[in-house]
Amino acid sequence: MSARYEINRNEDGTSYQFITFSGNTYIAYFTEFSLQDKDGNEIPTVSFGFYCKLANDEKPQRFDAKIKRTIIYIINEFFRIQPAEAILYLCMNQGGKAKNRHITFDRWFKEAGEDLEKHDAVDELTEPSFYSSIIIKSTNPEKQKFIDAFYYTIGFWGLG
Repeated sequence: MSARYEINRNEDGTSYQFITFSGNTYIAYFTEFSLQDKDGNEIPTVSFGFYCKLANDEKPQRFDAKIKRTIIYIINEFFRIQPAEAILYLCMNQGGKAKNRHITFDRWFKEAGEDLEKHDAVDELTEPSFYSSIIIKSTNPEKQKFIDAFYYTIGFWGLG
């Protein structure tokens, strides 16, 4: 049995799809995003997200470790192809679950690989709560530029 689900990469090259054992369809995607540094320069990067289309709305979702391993694989594959990039991850608050999503993603990240770093911006005092992270290879020579721009952008928009 495979450790992860089979992935179909869409023709646009920015999104992936996989179907779980229970028939749920997951879409993982990368979109263009711009951070801003303290001098007002735009720092292009990408945002990563995923969502689930339930096969049956009446059936509760169950824990499935292959989902985690598949998402981790997609992130690692991104960095294998584009090692000089950074990924932003925003935890959406649908259903009031932003904090839960952040905690889950944090656990998943710890299994993503030792050569990646994650820096968080968390503000539980805003409504709705805002959780975001930037992921970058530890060896990226532009690492500090991305990290500084991430925190500057969060502060600029009053999100952190």
